[in-house]
Amino acid sequence: MGGEDKYDQPMWSAVLAGTIGGGVAVVVGYPFETVKVRLQTGTTRHLFRDLFSGVTAPLTTVTPAWAIMYAAYYGAQSWLATKAHWELSPVAKGAVSGALCGFATAAVTVPTDVVKINAQRMHCSAPEAFRKLLSKGGPGFLVHGGVATAVHLTASQAIFFGTYEYALSRLASRAAPAAPAAPVPRVDYAPAIAGGLSGVMEWTCCMSSDSVKTRYQSGPMGASYVGVWRSVYATEGPRGFYRGYAPVILRAVPVNASTFFVIEYVNDAIRRHLVEEKKRRNTTRPAPAAAPAVGGRSELS
Repeated sequence: MGGEDKYDQPMWSAVLAGTIGGGVAVVVGYPFETVKVRLQTGTTRHLFRDLFSGVTAPLTTVTPAWAIMYAAYYGAQSWLATKAHWELSPVAKGAVSGALCGFATAAVTVPTDVVKINAQRMHCSAPEAFRKLLSKGGPGFLVHGGVATAVHLTASQAIFFGTYEYALSRLASRAAPAAPAAPVPRVDYAPAIAGGLSGVMEWTCCMSSDSVKTRYQSGPMGASYVGVWRSVYATEGPRGFYRGYAPVILRAVPVNASTFFVIEYVNDAIRRHLVEEKKRRNTTRPAPAAAPAVGGRSELS
């Protein structure tokens, strides 16, 4: 795995890998996410009860959002590959592509985040939270926190993917030379290590923007986004921005390690399948017919 050739595959491979990886991310990380949201919003009674409350919302929307996010990252990497004159390092490409994919994904994840956060806070299902939000705030709740989400995801994904590409390149430089392509993909644990490290870096740097986003989206519509920043700092100081940090980090390592291990494994399996298919077509292609004879002799005579 690894290498820039992985961004030369068809876009459908990125969508498929992102979808499968997104499903893994939701299942592995949701209990940790529930604890984090309850700590951030101050809903600490029955902290570890109903840890999968509202999970249907991310399963049906976050999973395809992962597909969109990874496809956007993949597309940005492919586009940057055509800009060789920019001379960007793999880390810079990862950061730029991550920022672009984070901004693009924000438009898809805002409605999901609002429903998920309030379902976790109220200990209810996603459909029930949706009905309560709709009756209280009308359809406008679907875009509540759009700016906050865009700010957080643009910064966090730039940091995550910049770190991810850096870690992959460092791990690749220490690894043994890869074996020739084979029908069965080899198991490479570098994406798992890089994903876990990147998750820790992302949340350490961007926990504050996520904390403010969560409180903003769980609060009344029409509140000031900047006002939430000021309120958190005035009432709790800098520590208020990192409430729930422990479950976030406990979640970040297994979620990102498992997700990117699966994503890169699927990508590698698809790449090897396409290589084998191309070889098979080339070997089964009929040989060109011999040139007709001229004057009873071959043109090669």
